[in-house]
Amino acid sequence: MPKTNNAANMPIAITLDPGTYERCTCGNSQNLPFCDGSHRGENQPIRFEVTERRKVFLCSCGQSKNQPFCDQTCGVEIPQ
Repeated sequence: MPKTNNAANMPIAITLDPGTYERCTCGNSQNLPFCDGSHRGENQPIRFEVTERRKVFLCSCGQSKNQPFCDQTCGVEIPQ
């Protein structure tokens, strides 16, 4: 089960360049929100690709059905 950030109830807004990324799900990374290989056991990172430079909103509550991206399942509003 990934560690979540329910208290903040806000997605992580970040602009990413094209490439492949790994979203940390264990909370042990020193490079959050991205994986640095510190995980142990079953908490494997979520690998995703960005094809063009864009701002993304990464889920921090753990409820999104579109991980690693926020889908507003928790009711948070994403600024436009």
